[in-house]
Amino acid sequence: MHRAAVVPLIALLCWPLPSQASEFDLPELGVRLTNLPSAVAKPQVSEATEHPGGYEAVMRLGTAELNIHREEAPVPAGSDVAEPAYRAQLDRRYQGGVESKTHSAWTVVDAHSGSSELMHYTCLTYVIVDQHLYRLAVTANGSPGRPPEFDALVKALSGITFEPVQRTTHS
Repeated sequence: MHRAAVVPLIALLCWPLPSQASEFDLPELGVRLTNLPSAVAKPQVSEATEHPGGYEAVMRLGTAELNIHREEAPVPAGSDVAEPAYRAQLDRRYQGGVESKTHSAWTVVDAHSGSSELMHYTCLTYVIVDQHLYRLAVTANGSPGRPPEFDALVKALSGITFEPVQRTTHS
């Protein structure tokens, strides 16, 4: 009688559990992510190399990448990511291949063919928090369709919160 109950119990214990979301605090960027897929490893925050004057973190999930960049210098007074002229200035500065000036929102989702048969997918968000510009970019290449990893990282952005920046000083 006990033997019959053991088989279903073993099957239940071996059944794959639904994937849990990861939570990451990135205090150097003032960011907390609560909705990342569990397969994403916590990134290291570093001084930005491609766009100096800021800090960034890069997370990868399969073919998709999430890059969070925070500019160190405060934005000029009156800056508004809803203003097309300001977004055009940001497009020129970051040269990401997606022009947000043609849209009325500060989040742009774009898909275009690259140099091969692959499609290049981008979700770009500009947001100003505590007078600092954040650039959140999710990118991926895929064919024949949009990679599910891209969608997972875009969805994870719904779980982002901004907090005061905390950095340790080195003497």
